[in-house]
Amino acid sequence: MTAKIVQLTLSPTSLRTSAASVLLDSARFSSWCPTCKVEMPQWQKLYDAYKDKGFELIAVSIDDDEKLLRQVSKERGFTFPIAWRWDDHTDDNFGDIIGTPTLYVVDKSGKVAWMKRGRVSYAQLQEVIDPLLK
Repeated sequence: MTAKIVQLTLSPTSLRTSAASVLLDSARFSSWCPTCKVEMPQWQKLYDAYKDKGFELIAVSIDDDEKLLRQVSKERGFTFPIAWRWDDHTDDNFGDIIGTPTLYVVDKSGKVAWMKRGRVSYAQLQEVIDPLLK
């Protein structure tokens, strides 16, 4: 799976899943989304707990303002990778975003194993991710 995105460092990149990892592409989030604001600290907690167990988390923002996105990410202390989807016409194989947050869990084979739009708890994410890491 490949996505045309720009990392917050502004270096062009492609997002690829590794055969050794399970990926939560928790994005399709925005800094102004009330649900995202509440849930992103949980994503940080999940990232901290699972990053050494073959789990990756990449949040892709659909914000319009890159400078504001950088500021908000820094203020909130997020250490997981955040990318900026600067072109909403880019084909990233995930389809249209009709609500935020939209979360995708990609398994070790690179297939979308789970997708959820809206609220999701830390426990729900664990239930999805734990079996995929085995």
